[in-house]
Amino acid sequence: MNDIQLRALTYNDLQFTLKWNNQEAIRKNYLGHPFPVNEETERKWYEKVLSSNFPVSVFGIEHAIDKKLIGISVLRDIHMINRVAEFAIYIGEPDYRGKGFSKAATMLTLSFAFHELGLNRVFLKVLEGNTPAIKLYEAVGFEREGILRKSVFKNNTFHNEVIYAIFKDDFNG
Repeated sequence: MNDIQLRALTYNDLQFTLKWNNQEAIRKNYLGHPFPVNEETERKWYEKVLSSNFPVSVFGIEHAIDKKLIGISVLRDIHMINRVAEFAIYIGEPDYRGKGFSKAATMLTLSFAFHELGLNRVFLKVLEGNTPAIKLYEAVGFEREGILRKSVFKNNTFHNEVIYAIFKDDFNG
């Protein structure tokens, strides 16, 4: 986990996230927007995210050695009464994928959720066929809770979403 750190996003990061959100691999495998994103749309998202702390916390994932932004992790729909939030993550820079940075960033984000925000449950939704992501989530302690059958229309096909969750008591971080 020493190789990455979480930090706040800034408007200077827009050039990176805009590029990432237009990558075929990101649009195909993740539950975000399935269409190309233009700069105006990305700027509006930044305005929304940067102007409010809740119910969304978006972190930039920064490589600690070269200070390069490599991805984002998100806690959204944070509900402080029920102590729950939804989690999402991606590594946008292709050269940094498959090297353990997602796992480290997931652990840091969950640590923030449980220890700083005092949440009890963090859940996520993942496309059923996204095997690398599912392996990551299970490796850090997320447990499968159920399936939303044919709930996502992407790549001209209906896909199942799998719901995973982890509780503060089960988090080892």
